[in-house]
Amino acid sequence: MNVLISGASMAGLSAAHWFARLGHKVTVIERSNGLRPGGAPIDVRGHAIGTAERMGILPQILAERVVPGEPSPILDGTGAQVATFDMRWFGNQTDDDVEISRDRLNLILRRSIPQDVEFHFSSSIASLQDSDAGVDVTLADGTQHHCDLVVGADGLHSNVRRLAFGPERDYVKHFGHYVALVDLPKDRTWQRAMLNVPGLKISVRDSGDGPQGMMIVASEEVDYDFRDIESQRRLVDRFMSRVDAWQVPQMRAAFTAPDAEGFYFDSVSQTRMPSWINGKVAVIGDAGHCAALLSGLGTTLAMVSAEILATTWTECDGQMAQASPLYHERLRPYVEHCQQFATVGAPLMVPATQEALDERNQNLRDCAAKFAETA
Repeated sequence: MNVLISGASMAGLSAAHWFARLGHKVTVIERSNGLRPGGAPIDVRGHAIGTAERMGILPQILAERVVPGEPSPILDGTGAQVATFDMRWFGNQTDDDVEISRDRLNLILRRSIPQDVEFHFSSSIASLQDSDAGVDVTLADGTQHHCDLVVGADGLHSNVRRLAFGPERDYVKHFGHYVALVDLPKDRTWQRAMLNVPGLKISVRDSGDGPQGMMIVASEEVDYDFRDIESQRRLVDRFMSRVDAWQVPQMRAAFTAPDAEGFYFDSVSQTRMPSWINGKVAVIGDAGHCAALLSGLGTTLAMVSAEILATTWTECDGQMAQASPLYHERLRPYVEHCQQFATVGAPLMVPATQEALDERNQNLRDCAAKFAETA
């Protein structure tokens, strides 16, 4: 059977692996001109460890993992250290959980896909016509495809979801924060640390391929164009202008530099849908059930949902009426678990008030003391 996948990141590449491995003819459409570079280091955790093992890529992931460093200093608004932080105190679901750079995982996934899978970069879907006979897909350049299944793995602002299910506002729920990332210049030394003031986190960390700046800010929903990079840079600069200590001025310069690499800005949101399947169109990963960056489980959900969709649809011989209820039964409990996990991340990473910040810092000092006792 013919499967067309929109999106060539973790969800789309994982889906391409599984559908091709299960004997289907696979075509991948990607808006960018190649695999998208940059992004924060991500985690392969929980159920995704088993998925990676069944894909045969777990040894490569382990070999390319980000080696955990020492706990990071936590700074206040003046740049003074008030605590230390180690995600291992909070984040792992199992001792086998792995952190890896997004670029390295994308390359590992890409290499796992059979050679006969077709990739079309700088391409996007313009229209979908779903019928009993299959899905007729027209690309933006006029090219047409006929397939038995369309998989939307095209992220939070999914074009496939919009075409097949309806407008983004019906499904994407703002989680009260925005996040920005940038690769920091390597011609200077950056202190690895995390600065917090109420409702704002600014940090420097090693992404696995060099220093990376991150900002997470609590904010009501802002009206902006998610494709207008310059307006996003101005927003980041405005959010960060609350602090002028530590390395923040140099980081603001990096975020606003037109030639900065690895720039990313978006809302911290969740995708909540009553069904991830409509006819012969399915959405997976952030397009269907984004858990929000603060959950630390987005990549895990992307990989797990791709495997479950491909195996369930294949078991049912491509009969979506049979596959859909089984797919939702298998995946829904894990999605709900992962989305709930994001409610833990917000008060830990971006405490909203000074009182909450002081309490978080005391908890971190207590964790550091306990960790030292057991080390």
